[in-house]
Parts: sequence; structure tokens; C-alpha cells
Amino acid sequence: MNVQKVNRLKAIANNVFNVNVDSKTRDTHIIEARAACYTILRDDLQYTYSQIGQSFLKNHATVMHHVKQFPFWIKFNKGLSNRYDICRDMFKKNEELFDDGVEIVDMMLIKKSVDKLEKTISELSLTITHLEMKLNNLKNSE
Repeated sequence: MNVQKVNRLKAIANNVFNVNVDSKTRDTHIIEARAACYTILRDDLQYTYSQIGQSFLKNHATVMHHVKQFPFWIKFNKGLSNRYDICRDMFKKNEELFDDGVEIVDMMLIKKSVDKLEKTISELSLTITHLEMKLNNLKNSE
């Protein structure tokens, strides 16, 4: 079992599902994200239920139950199905690119930072525009 692969999958799932898969809570979104991880590890990497359980500090029976139920969940929940597909695709791409030293997880974090900076720039530009208008109004009122 490769701990780095599991950790990369967890990081991807955390970003895609916007949760913490290692959280101890029984929130539906977290359970679904963990089940997606279990399924990917089982189907794509052929990890045993026990290996997956050890990675998530869960009993093998819990993992087995979620892996068996997951196809029904995604059949009736399009949002879950889409997030699972994104998570699985990103994990596969990450595995392909990992040998080159580029990780999708790193690119996702960079993109989030860029998006946040672009939002800040936009807000600052708007503030500058408002201040310039106030300044012009003050100049005109004198």
C-alpha cells in the first residue's frame, strides 16, 4: 500500500468535495467523499478492504459496505456522481503527472490562490473607482 497515493487521493477528495475525509463526523457529504475514495482505491488500485480501512482508520466492514453501496448512491445522486468522476479523473491525471514532479493538488491550490487574488484585485479596483468618484465630487463641490 502506497501511503503517498492515499494522501494524494485524500487531498483531491477534500478539494473536490470541499470536506475533510479524515474528519470523524458522520455528515453525509463526508461519508460520500470517503466512499468515493474507498471506491477509487478498490477499483483502480486493487487495495484490499483492510488496507483501505487502515488508511482511513475504519473497519474493513465499513469500507466494504460503502464500496458496495456507492454505485447505488451515484445512480440516484447526479451531483455525487459528477464529483466522483472529477475526483477519479484528477487522481488518474495526478498519478500520470507525478513522475514528472507536477501534482494536480499543487495546481489546484495555485488556482485557488490565483482566484482569490483576482477577486481581491477586483474589489480593490472597485474601491479605487468609488474613491475617485468621491474625490471628483468633492473637487466639483468646492
